[in-house]
Amino acid sequence: KALYGCVQSALLWYKLYSTTLTDMGFVINPYDMCMANSMIEGKQCTICWYVDDNKISHMSKKVVKDVIVEIEKKFGKMSVTFGEEHDFLGIKMVFKKEKLQISMKKHIKKAIDTFSEDITKNAATPAKQYLFDIRDSPKLDKEKAENFHSTTALLLFISKRCRFDIQPSVAFLCTRVSEPNEDNWNKLKRVLQYLRGTMDLVLTLGADNIHKSKSWIDVSYAIHDDCKSHTGGAMSWGWGVLLTKSQKQKLNTKSSTEGEIVGVSDYLPNIIWTRMFMEEQGYPINEHIMYQDNQSSIRLLSNGRMSSGNKTKHINNRYFWTK
Repeated sequence: KALYGCVQSALLWYKLYSTTLTDMGFVINPYDMCMANSMIEGKQCTICWYVDDNKISHMSKKVVKDVIVEIEKKFGKMSVTFGEEHDFLGIKMVFKKEKLQISMKKHIKKAIDTFSEDITKNAATPAKQYLFDIRDSPKLDKEKAENFHSTTALLLFISKRCRFDIQPSVAFLCTRVSEPNEDNWNKLKRVLQYLRGTMDLVLTLGADNIHKSKSWIDVSYAIHDDCKSHTGGAMSWGWGVLLTKSQKQKLNTKSSTEGEIVGVSDYLPNIIWTRMFMEEQGYPINEHIMYQDNQSSIRLLSNGRMSSGNKTKHINNRYFWTK
């Protein structure tokens, strides 16, 4: 309980555990401080952890067992599972033919059960066309508002890990948790109805070439009530997507061209962080292709001042950041 209840105790635990791993010869990845690597018997052993839950991988099962024994000498007996199926923090992971399947059925059921209204039917989509419209309706009472907040928070956890298809809906609902109304409640209900009908949907990830990645970035221009645009982005190594983003832009733009440039600027840190993280893991990214469908934006991002006139001069800072 102390581990989860106090910031200081959590930090002390992290220092103790990370120091134990470094003493064993592991090196912490500076771009993810809960990831450590060590070359053992000519192959890389990787440990990633969340508080006291660990996932350890190596080509040799014996090496994994030896690492577990060393950790247990310091912290006592651990509950261990081997094989192609694992449950890590409620996330089910299944390894099949060089691909990874991820699902969170337990968490989806928990979200449906947490919602203080019975979800008895399914929806074909997580939202209708008026998702981003802020419509007047009675505010929720305190108890219902707290339920709205807790259910939305749980969906945020799910949407960030394997159910990327609900991210736009959850992104909007997260902006409404301070003062939710009945219309927001119905939009949340719609997401849960969609999840009820697609509970067995899994995210499948795989790589055609671990050294080559691609990303796709798109923007819905001025789609919000305050005329701000919405950015969407995703990255892939060939099979499935990860590091997705669905977020309302923080500034108003004067055209769809500007909106697309801002969208690239918003998503680009994911690409840079991924490159640095993968290099530290021993897999340098030799090629990354970024896709976008707005020709004017592509010219501005590629050519800079040569394609920039009086109407786009004010977005130089976004261009130079991308360049």
